[in-house]
Amino acid sequence: MFLGINLQDYAHLIDRAGAIEALHLTSLGHMFCPNRISFLLNIHGPSQVIDTACSSSLVALHRAALSIQHEGCEYAIAGGANLMITPDMHIMYSKVGMICEDGRCKTFANTANGYARGDGIGAVLLKPLAQAEADGDTIIGVLRASAENHGGLSTSLTAPNPKAQAHLIVETQRLAGIDPRTIGFIECHGTGTPLGDPIEINGLKMAFTEHLQHLGVAFNGQAFCGLGSVKSNIGHAETAAGIAGVIKTLLSLQHKTLISKLTL
Repeated sequence: MFLGINLQDYAHLIDRAGAIEALHLTSLGHMFCPNRISFLLNIHGPSQVIDTACSSSLVALHRAALSIQHEGCEYAIAGGANLMITPDMHIMYSKVGMICEDGRCKTFANTANGYARGDGIGAVLLKPLAQAEADGDTIIGVLRASAENHGGLSTSLTAPNPKAQAHLIVETQRLAGIDPRTIGFIECHGTGTPLGDPIEINGLKMAFTEHLQHLGVAFNGQAFCGLGSVKSNIGHAETAAGIAGVIKTLLSLQHKTLISKLTL
């Protein structure tokens, strides 16, 4: 059980109430969130909180896959939760300049002026493909490969690094054994910020150019891959943002439908 979680809104409410109760021991600490689920479902494998900010639920998915591949887990649940209960973080993000003034997330638009916050809880169940097929499970998607890295030294602590993003994309494509020319859609982070969106696009261009050159194919700049971001529909769910994008992509695969499409 791997759960991405970050906010302390509920704990802040309890602090303001000024009362300390015995139940707070197992209700305020983030470590009890996945462990409560493991307790209820009688799960004996790893039960961990993942807090890597906006990538938390995607890192949770990555760790879940590693547990199945290398630690003998028969199956794993991975996801994230983000509930806005107090205005504290909204005020802080607004002061930093991350939040859009009109409350609308405009991913990849020239009018993008910040992201809109969103509540969200989501999770997926992972199993080895052979086992899922043997069990007769409904299989919506197959995780061919996953990887993670950090941007390292960039222009600021909160600014993404396009070179690091490109390196991660290339690494994951190679692990999956995927020809980049066969990729028809990418679900992006796409927060709708004038800083992050262009960096993400540049990182994707760098990654595809590098990988195609490695394959001996020149990148001619022509559009061939659709881009999307669920944040333009539900807002930025922060620690649950990644799993929201995964679920959106899985539903797109299941229904063979892309609601919106940009091109790289």
